[in-house]
Amino acid sequence: MKVLKWLLAIVFYHSFMLGVIIITLFMPFMIYGDIKNLLINEVPVASGGVIVLSLLAFFIYLAMRIKFLGIPYRKITILLPALQMLIYTSFALSVGVIILNKWADEGLYSKGWAITLLLLAIAAIRLCMSLLYRKYPVVRRTNRYKE
Repeated sequence: MKVLKWLLAIVFYHSFMLGVIIITLFMPFMIYGDIKNLLINEVPVASGGVIVLSLLAFFIYLAMRIKFLGIPYRKITILLPALQMLIYTSFALSVGVIILNKWADEGLYSKGWAITLLLLAIAAIRLCMSLLYRKYPVVRRTNRYKE
């Protein structure tokens, strides 16, 4: 039974997770390209990034939550926190694309306000990420000199 568990994890989960890692690494750059095209051409772009992002976040969550599935990713200690940060950054940029799409498609506000709201959304999500990592740090600090 243990061999079957390992075989299923390697064949299905870890092979899929390799693609998740690669896509997560390039996702902020792809979304940044969408933002750049949106601002230059002033034409809305397809914003399906949040759906893809939630699927990627689900698989990263599984690696963090289920100890058996996360064994290879805990060997490289910075991998899971880096993937978390990339997911949060991609989410902030996706919110920015949604804001800019509202400007380009419906004209709800001016271009200056759209860029301001984009920057505020990115700053707000980065602030929330900072608060999260302050409460739950990646590496626990210990006072070595306290006796």
